[in-house]
Amino acid sequence: MMRTKDNTEIGRRTVRVFFAIWPDSKAQRQLGGLVKRLRLETLCGGRKTKAENIHLTLVFVGEVHPDKLEILCRVASGIRDSGAHAFDLVVEKICYWKHKGIVYGEIGRIPQELMNLVAALQDGLSDAGFSLEQRAYRPHITLMRNASCQTLPELMEPIAWRVREWALVKSEQTSDGSVYVPVGRWSLDS
Repeated sequence: MMRTKDNTEIGRRTVRVFFAIWPDSKAQRQLGGLVKRLRLETLCGGRKTKAENIHLTLVFVGEVHPDKLEILCRVASGIRDSGAHAFDLVVEKICYWKHKGIVYGEIGRIPQELMNLVAALQDGLSDAGFSLEQRAYRPHITLMRNASCQTLPELMEPIAWRVREWALVKSEQTSDGSVYVPVGRWSLDS
């Protein structure tokens, strides 16, 4: 049987997983409204991100066998127990990666606590034997995919929320697109 680079057997059932943070309900409404505005004003064509799916990815793990979910949860619990701290995130600008066709919310000042959490997750996952992407972490919130934009609106006001937890999430494909299902959640010290 063939295997992927993380030693998962191809052909066996796998799940697509990642670690992420979700905006609080107010920020989620604001970001969802921003996506609607982009579509309604026909500023950008493309596939919008559903409001309930708007998130900030911390670490994309990829396809893993369900047996490995317990290991991922243990890694996250170890990080939580080491005293990871809550922080504020502020989306200050709407940007467009033309070459990738992605419209995204750009984080203004990147909190050190966010970078510490990402680094701890990457180190813990690497130590546990998971292969991760080797590119630099660039925090952003995807608002639209397969986008083609002529112009982007200015963000009327920054969108901010207090990040108090992170989650391990699996992505399930349905006829209505991706559905994100939390596998585990971990709180951050206030």
